[in-house]
Amino acid sequence: MLTPGKKILIAPDSFKDCLPAEEVARYLGEGISERHPDAGITLFPVADGGEGTTACISFHRGGTWKKLTVSDPLHRPVQSGYLVLEDEQTAVIELAAASGLELLTPEERNPLRTSTLGTGELIKDALDSGVEKIILTVGGSATVDGGIGIASALGFRFTGEEGGELAPCGEAAGKIREIDSSGVHPRLKDTPVIIATDVQNLLNGSEGAARVYGPQKGADEEAVGILETGLRNLSGLIFDATGFEADVHPGTGAAGGAALFLMAYGKGTLERGFDIVAGLTGFDVAIRESDIIITGEGRIDTQTAYGKVVASVAGMASAAGKTLVIVAGIAEGDRQELRLQYGAAGVYSLADIAEGMEDSIANAAEYLKATGLMIADELIHSADHL
Repeated sequence: MLTPGKKILIAPDSFKDCLPAEEVARYLGEGISERHPDAGITLFPVADGGEGTTACISFHRGGTWKKLTVSDPLHRPVQSGYLVLEDEQTAVIELAAASGLELLTPEERNPLRTSTLGTGELIKDALDSGVEKIILTVGGSATVDGGIGIASALGFRFTGEEGGELAPCGEAAGKIREIDSSGVHPRLKDTPVIIATDVQNLLNGSEGAARVYGPQKGADEEAVGILETGLRNLSGLIFDATGFEADVHPGTGAAGGAALFLMAYGKGTLERGFDIVAGLTGFDVAIRESDIIITGEGRIDTQTAYGKVVASVAGMASAAGKTLVIVAGIAEGDRQELRLQYGAAGVYSLADIAEGMEDSIANAAEYLKATGLMIADELIHSADHL
């Protein structure tokens, strides 16, 4: 049986379109506890800067949620908000809560029309309230607007060839001829904004924001070309005005260039989303104090992804000499290769026990509990003897 002193840390990311990280951890824990009621289990949801990151930080750090109505990606009113960590005077803002793809129906998804205006309205409210630092998580966006929506909310104005003001959207970026920064929020230049991302793509080029992420957000090939032209135009104008070179900073392509103005005109910096979450939550201490680490996310494969939760947790578990177990909604590739790649004692997939993908999503709670039972039976007992 499991020895009483063995400590198990359950630290998954959310399973996208299925369950938040907190619930993934809870259901896995319930399965393990059913077999080993006395197991020392710690639930520790984690995130990498994508959807659910703010909720994850709130789970560990508490804070106050400030709710307000802002613009959705198509400039319609939407209920949103952000988290304030009062002890640090830090606002944690999730781009997806105002400018996220999930706020749109499949038919509405068109990055030529969408913008980050609502995210900018959240940032403006946080600046107005006097916070000393902003953490902006940029995963899950519906946009490729080069951040002109955020910029518009913060006081920038954009004019076209005939001097008319342009409304912010992806298509407008290529029509801009002048950027007016005279009315910019006075606190932008002095307030640190940490942009949490899990990608390294540059703004422009074959691996740039429009080419790689445009199609995921509803852009066809013609739209991708328009968006690419717009981002090149925008980055050129910004370079002329500020000297900021977007394409020497890996990650500027995240969320369709959403951080561009925050970096060029303010104190915005890019950091790995997982590292930010780990630092805020004391994840390194939790790793050190545990014996078995169980992590997971919706999909894993043999291609190690920059900043993704499973790869990041695997690295920390290996460095600390801990036993690692991985759980995924779908695990693609040979299991032995996955175990070797991530240094895991076991790799489990809900799809292996479900009757297809739809079933695995609809009944994820049941399958996570069943996976917890399998982990308890197959690995935790043997880990006592490692």
